[in-house]
Amino acid sequence: RDRLGTFEPKIMPKRQLIITDELEGTILSMYAMGVSTRAMRDYVQEMYAMEISPAEISRITDSVLPAVQE
Repeated sequence: RDRLGTFEPKIMPKRQLIITDELEGTILSMYAMGVSTRAMRDYVQEMYAMEISPAEISRITDSVLPAVQE
């Protein structure tokens, strides 16, 4: 971090969240059961000790909507 905000990490870009295939599958399974995004967030926080926003969960679930609608 620097005063001008120009620091760019080399390993992982800013504001990028690492979501494993297992975690994504868990979120999609919960979505299929009708679990709310906030309940999913609470589950992920409790089980994986990781912060994830309801918006990020919505982005994951929205990625499968086209396939579900077909």
